[in-house]
Amino acid sequence: MKDPNLRQRFIRPSMDPQKLQHFLSVYDTGSFSRAAALNNVSQQAVSKSVAKLEESLAVRLFERGAFGAEPNSFGHALARRAKVITAEARLAAAEISALRGADRGYVRIGLGWSFLPRIAPMLIDRFSERQPGITLSITSGDSKSLHQKLLQGDVEFVASAPPADMNIDDAIETEELFDDRDVIMMRRGHPLASKPDLTLEDLASQTWLASMQLKEQWERICNIFLAAGLAPPARYVDIDSVILAKSTLLQSDSVMLMAKELVATETEREDYFLVEDSPFSNSRNAFLAFRRNSVLQPAAQSLKNELLAACRSVVGMRHLRGLGVTEKQ
Repeated sequence: MKDPNLRQRFIRPSMDPQKLQHFLSVYDTGSFSRAAALNNVSQQAVSKSVAKLEESLAVRLFERGAFGAEPNSFGHALARRAKVITAEARLAAAEISALRGADRGYVRIGLGWSFLPRIAPMLIDRFSERQPGITLSITSGDSKSLHQKLLQGDVEFVASAPPADMNIDDAIETEELFDDRDVIMMRRGHPLASKPDLTLEDLASQTWLASMQLKEQWERICNIFLAAGLAPPARYVDIDSVILAKSTLLQSDSVMLMAKELVATETEREDYFLVEDSPFSNSRNAFLAFRRNSVLQPAAQSLKNELLAACRSVVGMRHLRGLGVTEKQ
């Protein structure tokens, strides 16, 4: 009887990045045809990749039906690992490409809305000056969608201020940066801005702007009204764009719960009225988020240092919780 090689038994299945990418496309879209279109290949090629993975792992990954492909428990388990594998493969290619030439390179990160008004412009200026040969790409959005991009390898790291009750995936490691605060905002000429004693009844009658991408925040707002015996606002507009939300506030009598950092410049503060002390105000920690056990490529590490330096400059050392930053000479 042959001596069993346990190590070979458990590591034998092939994790071909291309097959994993096809699998993830089916996982994300729920459709073999849509996955094929995303990858610019035939549906047969995607089906073959998934079939090879299933054969290698000796399990089915999807339940096929009239409504598409539904991942089973094995599919969910593989997707979690596959996202990390494909992410690292892309980053390895990017790092090797950068090492081929000292003046070539590319790095992409995700920034939450709180980082856009003051920190992002300073970061871009600092990094472009010190790393002129590196192409910088920045995507922005809510923390949940940015963390998904992080897990999928679309970005090297994320800096954002997620809601306090947002679950952070176990595959993500975080470093605290600073505290941000959500407050009620309206235009300075809003009828309520001159009212000395603002009540919940006053706010309940207003048109609210809210992003349903942050549905937990809207649920919290509604629960505060309900706890006070009031019906939640009957008029609200679902807006995902920060630029549109800020413009709408200035040109209407609407209100919104928004991070103070979004109107942090002196010029903007002159246009908006902030209700600092209300039942809706709450603090959130701004974090750096990385894939756990993943090493940043040199360009990304340099960008991280510049981001910390920009945070230190903008919010001040007193409020910065992240690692210390040494200025480059």
